[in-house]
Amino acid sequence: MLDLHKITLMRGNHHLFSDFDCPIHAAEITVILGPNGAGKSSLLLAMAGLIPVVGCVLFNNKPLHHYPQKDLAQYIAWQGELPPTEFGLTVHQRLSLVAGQGESIAVVANDMAITPLLGRSLGALSSGERQRVELAALMLRDAAVWLLDEPTAHLDLRYQIQCIHMLKKQAAMGRAIVVVLHDIQQAMAIADYFILMNKKRAVQYGKADTLCDADTLSALFDAPLIDKEGVLMPDY
Repeated sequence: MLDLHKITLMRGNHHLFSDFDCPIHAAEITVILGPNGAGKSSLLLAMAGLIPVVGCVLFNNKPLHHYPQKDLAQYIAWQGELPPTEFGLTVHQRLSLVAGQGESIAVVANDMAITPLLGRSLGALSSGERQRVELAALMLRDAAVWLLDEPTAHLDLRYQIQCIHMLKKQAAMGRAIVVVLHDIQQAMAIADYFILMNKKRAVQYGKADTLCDADTLSALFDAPLIDKEGVLMPDY
C-alpha cells in the first residue's frame, strides 16, 4: 500500500539516514521506535509527503508527488502535535470539518468517550481531552493509511488502553497504520513490524517478533533492559 524506496532523509543540515527501504502493508501496524532526535517524526512526515526526501515514497505504486495534495490527504492521514485552538471552534465544529455527518460524529464521539465534550470549546479542554478529539477526527476521515505521532501522549492510562485497542481494531478492518511510540510495552502489544531508528543514521525494519528482544532494544535506547517472563522492562 505504502512503499519507501531508497529513502535518504535530511532535516536542515542534519543527515538522518540513507537508502532506507520499507513496505507498509494494509491491515498491519508498524511501530517506529527510537530515542529522541533519531528522526522518527521526520520519517512519519516523509511518509505523508509533507517534507521532501531523496528517493521515492509510493502509495498504491504511484509516487506521492504525482497526487494532488487534496487527493493525497484523502488517502493518507497524518496526526502529529495538537493543532492550535485560537479559532474558537467547539469539539463538534472541529469534527464537522472532517465529517459533515451528524450521525457519524455521534458514533465516533461515543466510541472515543467525548460525547459530553461536543459542545465545549477546544480551548477549554485539557491536553488529554484534545488528544481524544483529534483521534476521533482521524477516525472520521476514513483514510486508508494512518500515520500517528505518539497518539497516547497526554492520555490517562484508561484512554491509552482505549487508544491501543482502537488501533488494533482499525488495522483489523484493513487500515495500514504507522505509529511512533515511546512506551515499549505498548509497542509490543500492537506491532506487526518495527522500524528501529538510532542517532547513528541506522534504521532497521523487520517483523516485531524478530526485532523485539532485550539486546536489540537495549542497544537502541542505550539503556539496560531485562527480559522478565517474556516482557521487556527497563532495568531500574
